[in-house]
Amino acid sequence: MSNEKPKVFGAVVVRLADRMMLSKVMGVSCEGFTIPSTAWADLVSRCGAPHFRTSAFLQVASDASPSQEVQLSYHIMTDEALGYAVLCTKSMSRREGHAVLDDLSVLFNKMFVENAAKLNPKTVEVFTQPARDLLIKTSAGASDGTQDKVRQVKQAVDEAKNLALDNVDKAIQRSKRIDDIVHASDDLQFQAQGFQRSSRELSDQIWWNSVRGKLIIGGTAVVFLLMVFFVFLINKVILGF
Repeated sequence: MSNEKPKVFGAVVVRLADRMMLSKVMGVSCEGFTIPSTAWADLVSRCGAPHFRTSAFLQVASDASPSQEVQLSYHIMTDEALGYAVLCTKSMSRREGHAVLDDLSVLFNKMFVENAAKLNPKTVEVFTQPARDLLIKTSAGASDGTQDKVRQVKQAVDEAKNLALDNVDKAIQRSKRIDDIVHASDDLQFQAQGFQRSSRELSDQIWWNSVRGKLIIGGTAVVFLLMVFFVFLINKVILGF
């Protein structure tokens, strides 16, 4: 099986609350090998905690030929209430396996919108054929389709990374411009405060100079008048004698 391109042998949908297998879907057939029922039971038992993903290899013996052992790969993902698991050839990569799980999850949730607690194997029977078609289609073009999806994801990641870097650069530039504006505003405010102080001091100096000038003029006038008064008084006293 190691020389074959990746294939999906089957999948199960499990309700996490009680580990009930709601659906078992067979994909491509195993040539010369029968997957044992214990392998499917093992997948069900591994669907436990919600919101997790895992992948690993599984050594199984065929039901038809117990002495024949084959190494397979399995991939598991769970959401809030349901678990999805696929059993594949060893050559199926983790990325490919989980792409299949995502497609199964989307398909199941489109077909069944009710609460998982209300589902049972009989009501989920209609899921079997669409899911089988999906598994067969995936096995037929697993490598090419997954590589295309990987390239698309990588391209999207690169675009998002470049956009994020551009946004960071723009944010840095905006931050620098804002800092410059803040510094300029602080300088203007400081200069305005200095100008206000200078204006107040100049106004006080002009007022004091004006007052001092008036005092000098007033004082000079008073002295002059006193001198005239004393001269007049002296002359009057002298003439009186």
